[in-house]
Amino acid sequence: MVDMIVVGAGTAGIPCAIVAAQAGATVAVFEKDSQIGGTLHVSAGHMSGAGSRRQHDVGIDDDTVDRHFDDVMRLSRGQADPVLVRVAVEEAPHTIDWLHGLGFAFDPETPAIYLGHDSYSRARTVWHAAPAGFEHIPMGRGLGILETLQPLWDEQVAAGRIVPHLSTALTSLIVEDGAVVGVRATGPAGALELRAAHTVIATGGYGSNPELFAELTPGRPRLVTNTWHTSTGDGLIAARTAGAAIRDGEKHNYRLGMIEVEPGSGRGDMRKDFVNISAAVRRPDEIWVNARGERFVNETSHDITAQERTIFDQPGHRFWLVFDEAAVVGPQAPLPLLWDRDRLRAAADEQIFLWRDATPAGLAAKAGIDPAGLEQTLAAYNARIVEATTDPLGRTGTDAPLTQGPFYALALPAGVLVTFGGIHVDAQLRALDTAGRPIAGLYAAGEVVGGGATSGIAFCGGMLVTPALSFGRILGRTLAAAATAGEGAGRA
Repeated sequence: MVDMIVVGAGTAGIPCAIVAAQAGATVAVFEKDSQIGGTLHVSAGHMSGAGSRRQHDVGIDDDTVDRHFDDVMRLSRGQADPVLVRVAVEEAPHTIDWLHGLGFAFDPETPAIYLGHDSYSRARTVWHAAPAGFEHIPMGRGLGILETLQPLWDEQVAAGRIVPHLSTALTSLIVEDGAVVGVRATGPAGALELRAAHTVIATGGYGSNPELFAELTPGRPRLVTNTWHTSTGDGLIAARTAGAAIRDGEKHNYRLGMIEVEPGSGRGDMRKDFVNISAAVRRPDEIWVNARGERFVNETSHDITAQERTIFDQPGHRFWLVFDEAAVVGPQAPLPLLWDRDRLRAAADEQIFLWRDATPAGLAAKAGIDPAGLEQTLAAYNARIVEATTDPLGRTGTDAPLTQGPFYALALPAGVLVTFGGIHVDAQLRALDTAGRPIAGLYAAGEVVGGGATSGIAFCGGMLVTPALSFGRILGRTLAAAATAGEGAGRA
């Protein structure tokens, strides 16, 4: 007999189960993978919260929850759900303080204003310190969160209050009289069925399910993803079948800079191959062109969300960074890659995703860009610099003409880090049906709620990982209290 079921042992499911178990509930956890952690294995692990102990420790005492809320609504272009954003930012500093008290090793450079996304008004984003020798790798810091929570998980498993079912995939929800009263799953021992008063869906997103991604994302772009292999939308599909409303798929946004090292694979690994092309990080030596060889965006803009969203209008949802030899041998890194000049030249020799040629036309032919279009674009770009005329796309600052061969083109797909569609939930994180009514016994937290709910059409720093942790903690507290008090339908 268990008090509650959590489906998914990742960013939301782990803290949900831990907090509930610490409060005296018995929690069955179903996890599709053979290990816990989910997206924490590949996430940058960015968290944000106003008024955290970490901020106070470094002298930041003027940040507030209201300012955080206002920042998120501004950065999301007003597209985030204000009800869920309010719940998230209210809980965020307590979540960060919780990790702090558990010995979380903050990167010494944090709190910071992270420049890879549009910027907050205060330094409130934190992440885990990198292991020695991996300081240059931005992704994978989510493992620090997992390492911090693992001892608590192990303690509750040993005490019998968390009952994990690993390598066990959700197949459906059990619905009786309109209420969710349990789950059906398939594991190493075959099919199983378990009932409880409360079921929390925390299965993550659908970034590793090309068919579901295409269904929920307008324009049906080809999926090139950095998401964890278990992010196949199982919980979302099961909840939808049980009557839950799905929303926000149309808010999807891309992360720029992922490299599809093996073309056609549909995979990228931002822990190893990534270009941070934000102009807030470094002055761009390159231009961005589409398949027609046309520039389509101001490369020097600090409006990162606007840059990201221009990719929706480009053929094939991809583009190329075009630069010359002067950029490679210049004083700054040729590109803010996770590899050095030697690796860049080696990749250009391989001619798989980075090409090199003595002429722009030859480069375009190799890379799959229209040669006439690229030649025309480079001629116009170089003439603008020589003549000191205004850039038609608003590029500003001093640029050098791209004239020193050989020339290079790096292909960048529109990459997926998270998915934006998800189960519609209310302020109590109850799953809602298509009429906006709570479905008894069913709750959701984490990416299965959708990035659009807490980040709108943008990437708001820390507003994916932090709400997942926070919503998991909230449900752990509230459902443990309800379950141990005997509330809810279908308790086994």
